[in-house]
Amino acid sequence: MASEEPLFSAGEELRIVLFGRARVKNSARNIILGGTKFETTEKCKVETAFIEGQKVTVVDTPVLFLSDTNEEDVLKEFKKSISLAAPGPHVFLIVLDVRDKFTQELQKMVKLIRSTFGKNTMAYTMVLFSYENKLGIPIEDYFCTNKDLHNVIIQCHWKYHVFDITDKAPNPDQVKSLLNKINGMIERRGKDGSYTPEMLQQAEKEAEKEAKQKA
Repeated sequence: MASEEPLFSAGEELRIVLFGRARVKNSARNIILGGTKFETTEKCKVETAFIEGQKVTVVDTPVLFLSDTNEEDVLKEFKKSISLAAPGPHVFLIVLDVRDKFTQELQKMVKLIRSTFGKNTMAYTMVLFSYENKLGIPIEDYFCTNKDLHNVIIQCHWKYHVFDITDKAPNPDQVKSLLNKINGMIERRGKDGSYTPEMLQQAEKEAEKEAKQKA
């Protein structure tokens, strides 16, 4: 099958921030960047690759809810991802394995992402599903049968993608397809359509205001 033509010209940088559980998030990161290492990071980690002439920067974030991690420290690293993807990420990718249940833990992760980055976060967010071929049904049937997961897709304005990561050699077409979707998001927002440090500052102010009101 012929790959889609990139929506943006070569040389324009695309900036991605990854969230999710370690195993599936690391697999997605390595497929996007063409690597083979599977690593878990306690700090944000930045990696860059050129794909079809386009510079792609990926910021990997620490995993929430591990027994030896402090939630406050992880959220600080989440915020640090914005400056590491300067002048700002174009997309937050929430990576989910379809073999895993959309548990309360994962629901909490989505809520923390929203509370950390603000009410408009989901406009910059896409869900990346993996292991579709192990599911046996179309991905739409999968998430539509789970009310909470379906709600996340709706909040993301129906932005989602699927990676088949069962093959030893990554399929470059599925990476190109993901990047084309992200480029399409940028094109609809305008070429400066990234999540900015100013947006994070505004989100922090709103969070402080809400905390004072609840006190």
